[in-house]
Amino acid sequence: MHFLRPGLLCFLSLWALTACQRAPESVTENAPRTVISFLHYFTDSLSGGLDDMARTFNSQNTSYELKAVSLDHEAFKTSIQDTLKSDHPPDLYSYWAGARTASIVNDLEPLDDIWQQAKLDERFPPNLIRAASEYQGKKYFIPLTQHSVVFFYNKKVFEAHHLMPPKTWAEFLQVCATLKAKGVTPIALGAKDRWPAQFWFDLLLLRTAPYEFRQSLMAGQVKYDDPKVRAVFERWAALMDRGYFNDGTNELSWDKGANELVYAGGAAMTLMGTWNIGYFTNDAHKWVAGKDFDFFPFPSIEPGLPKVALGPIDGLVLPKKASNKAGAKVAMVYLADVDAQQAISRGSGALAPNKRISRGFYSDIQQRVLDDTASSPFFAFNYDLSTPPAVAELGLNAFSEFLAFPKAYVKILGKLSQDAQGRFQSIAFP
Repeated sequence: MHFLRPGLLCFLSLWALTACQRAPESVTENAPRTVISFLHYFTDSLSGGLDDMARTFNSQNTSYELKAVSLDHEAFKTSIQDTLKSDHPPDLYSYWAGARTASIVNDLEPLDDIWQQAKLDERFPPNLIRAASEYQGKKYFIPLTQHSVVFFYNKKVFEAHHLMPPKTWAEFLQVCATLKAKGVTPIALGAKDRWPAQFWFDLLLLRTAPYEFRQSLMAGQVKYDDPKVRAVFERWAALMDRGYFNDGTNELSWDKGANELVYAGGAAMTLMGTWNIGYFTNDAHKWVAGKDFDFFPFPSIEPGLPKVALGPIDGLVLPKKASNKAGAKVAMVYLADVDAQQAISRGSGALAPNKRISRGFYSDIQQRVLDDTASSPFFAFNYDLSTPPAVAELGLNAFSEFLAFPKAYVKILGKLSQDAQGRFQSIAFP
């Protein structure tokens, strides 16, 4: 007997409510509008700007109404696999560029027609288009946000102990030692949802091994028990052994756990994406960027290594079986333009992929993130967006196990290496 997962069951109930409204509905007496259904994962602490973006579309379109239905970030990863192949999937999904989109591309509608008609090549940088939008020689993905993973720190804590943002690994270790000696937890990490831990793996690897090595690892051409990977975990384990992280990392959430430790001053810094700008400046916290908190890039470890910026690109994909493809494409073109991308950038703290948005639009902290990203010769998607989802699951589980048993990293990597090779042999990496 087949039982529906709880997350999917909840989603189907929400979706039924939206499906009932598929018939044209009137916003004014003479202006019927047809619903475009949109399933997304911008929820809770990650929800900034999405509603504003949808409102900008609905306020300016007389033919269609964009109806957004949200689903929990983790439940979304599972539900899209179930609903994408159904007879009546949503008209639009949010999704992550990279390996996640590549893994479902056969169930998506190509966007080359609207790409040419709307001249979308003029809206996005060529390197971003190649990295995020093109799969199997066609366009499938409309970029909405671009985030960067950096350290966010409590400025008052740093100032109280006369600390400056570190630029090198030696300086970083000195900052951590000083904070620990003063009774402050240097680093907050909330890995309850697994994915926050991946940023430590990513950036320790990208600061100690060439970008091309990581690409090979993500494609299964290098094994996880390679000496370069073991060196990452050795360095990471040393930080844990010195007590530089908070206790209970696997039980703590990234937002209401780790971020709140930094906000309250119990911890000094956390490694997280630029959605933290929206988190710390929201109405619940009202921190001022540059005054109460700030950021610094992950420090240099091997000085001669070209710098790599890291983060996700969120965007839109169109199911091949969507019933309102025409409306979905209208929405996609609009959401690729300046007004909509400014709205979600303003609410989330993200950079907007649209290159027509002027530097002056961004806040000071966003401008500095923009400069840091632009100064990096490479931009990489974070771990679970860089390798096939089946392999990413193994890696995320291994990171969680490592946080629980850091001294066992050699054994953990040995098992991960063996299991990952088995997964790579059973799938075709796009």
